[in-house]
Amino acid sequence: MSLEIGTNVVAPTDHVARAADAAEARRRLRTSSLPLYVALANLLRSEIQEGRWAAGAQLPTLDQLSDAYGVARVTIRQALGMLADDGLIDRRQGKGTFVASGMPERKIIHLDSDWHNFLQMLDGNVPEPLAVDPDAAPPRILPKEGVPAASYRYMRRVHRAGGQAYCVIDVYLANSCYRRAPDAFDSEMVIPVLGRVCGPELKKMSQSFRIMAADLVVARHLDLPVGAPVGEVRRVITDHDGMVIYLGAGQYRGDLVVFNTTLEVPTG
Repeated sequence: MSLEIGTNVVAPTDHVARAADAAEARRRLRTSSLPLYVALANLLRSEIQEGRWAAGAQLPTLDQLSDAYGVARVTIRQALGMLADDGLIDRRQGKGTFVASGMPERKIIHLDSDWHNFLQMLDGNVPEPLAVDPDAAPPRILPKEGVPAASYRYMRRVHRAGGQAYCVIDVYLANSCYRRAPDAFDSEMVIPVLGRVCGPELKKMSQSFRIMAADLVVARHLDLPVGAPVGEVRRVITDHDGMVIYLGAGQYRGDLVVFNTTLEVPTG
């Protein structure tokens, strides 16, 4: 039986693709700024969480993993030790190493361009406050985004779903809306409350997306290595007069978020 990255049995027709995956994995390990065993642990964690090794499946041996990833056995042991500490694998004396059974399913965050689907995604999510400024200076607003409100309430938060932190976000909310339901805005997800309290006044929400590197604060709160790729979503909600009621810039874990956009194809 041959071994390739992320699988136990490889059909002959899959060898080219698997070899490319193995080469890419080795390249990522060589170019990572993290300690080698940490980078390898992150790579193996992704293999498990993405379902390439099913719950209860036996992992390859130390020698097989060493050959597949091109690293020493001691590096494999260190990486597996991190996964064991995280509860992702079980080591069974005399039997081998297995993917843990009964791992909680990760909730994938779907960032839809549709307002109603977006609100549905936020249902049940929990904000954790980090910082507040009740009378913040207006944020930087691009001319195409709208005009600033008279004053804003600034909130930095961690958003969680199913206990998993998936986003660190900076929110600017117009105080004219905040004052209508301060307790709700302070304790709940801001956008659903905004829809309930100021809904008839809102006209549109725009979103932009870019990839960036996690800084120390974001990495700590999202349980990521410093410099890991995160997706920044900038979200702006305006009223019928073009005033920016809400501006949020959130940095999302890339492995937990799917950004969905639908474009209508013109006919005729």
